Amino acid sequence: MERADEFRQICKANHWKCTPQRLAVYNYMHNNTCHPSVDDVWNFARQSISSITRESVYRILNEFSDAGILYRMDKIESAHYDSQTMPHGHLVCEKCGKVKDFCFTELPPLPAGIPQESILHIELRLAWICPACEKSK
Repeated sequence: MERADEFRQICKANHWKCTPQRLAVYNYMHNNTCHPSVDDVWNFARQSISSITRESVYRILNEFSDAGILYRMDKIESAHYDSQTMPHGHLVCEKCGKVKDFCFTELPPLPAGIPQESILHIELRLAWICPACEKSK
């Protein structure tokens, strides 16, 4: 399916208008693996829609996150968004905030009495010092 068709289907399923602002945000985030912040997305969207506000981008990203299209990563220096919604882990640099994905094949053991099917979201986040920051010590 073409990306524009996919976007229209998502808007229809969520009862959203297919606005140029939503499309600009969707186009930037589609399969984007760099975990951009609101400001990163806003700077991209302003290249084609100069009047788009940071607040609009923030609202759209949160709509996408609420709909399960993106995952919102909090508790970094500011929220970042992840287009990969399947279970995976993140390495977050304690110095620069850079985020890197990694795969894991098994879940850690769940506490007694918690059935796996009741888990809504999995995030495994590891703090580290990235190679670039390690070099600059």
